[in-house]
This record gives sequence, structure tokens and C-alpha cells, in this order.
Amino acid sequence: MSLLAQLKKDSMLARKAADSVRATLLSTLIGEAEMVGKNAGNRESTDDEVQQTIRKFLKNNQEALGVIKDADRRAALEQESAILTAYLPPMAGEAEVKAFIADTVAGLADRSPKQMGAVMGALKAKYGTSFDAKQANAWVKEALTA
Repeated sequence: MSLLAQLKKDSMLARKAADSVRATLLSTLIGEAEMVGKNAGNRESTDDEVQQTIRKFLKNNQEALGVIKDADRRAALEQESAILTAYLPPMAGEAEVKAFIADTVAGLADRSPKQMGAVMGALKAKYGTSFDAKQANAWVKEALTA
């Protein structure tokens, strides 16, 4: 079952259970996630695209939590974040990603910053969206200049 299909199923169950927070959140998420695929060639969104949409929602929630002072609204945002996080695969750990970067860099004939794309491509191929790309970028730069 695709992630989008799972979201639709869970949204229906939330509506039946009168869980308005979950139902509203999932409906909004589904609409946004479906648009990604439709805009990219009128097709169904892939699991990676849906995960990216979920991460975007989580990022927006974290930013809102940084500025909202109202306790009730903060609690609702934290509840939404917990719901969203449950749909994401666990993120790859720092040690695991650093070890993969070291192995990849060790296998390169040319260890220069020009190889950045090759190493990041290998990371994406292995972990998909389940790693912190911004942090990995810094680790790859460090590994290539060491």
C-alpha cells in the first residue's frame, strides 16, 4: 500500500471516529501531496514526494511553535507534529551516514570538492529522504577536503 493510500485510509477512519484534528490535518496533507504528482505530469505522487510534503508540514509546525505563545495552539501543533512524524520512516543516524560518506569517499579515485554531487547522489540512492541532507552536505565537504 502506498503512503498516499495509507493516508487516505487513516483520514477516513479519523472522520468516522470524529477525530477532527487528525481528519483535518490528513485531508489537508493529502490534498497537498496529490498536487505534487498532478503538477509533475498528472500522475499519482510517489512515497518520496509524500514524505517530502510531510516534512514540509513538520517544518512549518516547528517554525510556528517557535513564535506561538498560546498554550492551546502549541498543544495542537505538537499533536499535529506527532501525527505527521508517525508517517515518516526513521531518519538515518549521524554515525551511519558519516560511515557511508567515509566509505563512498574512500572508493573515489578523485577526492576533490568536484565529487560532491557523486557522494550526495550515492547518499540519496541509499537513504532516499531519510537523512538530513543539509547536515550530510557539510560532512561530505569535510570528507572531501580532508
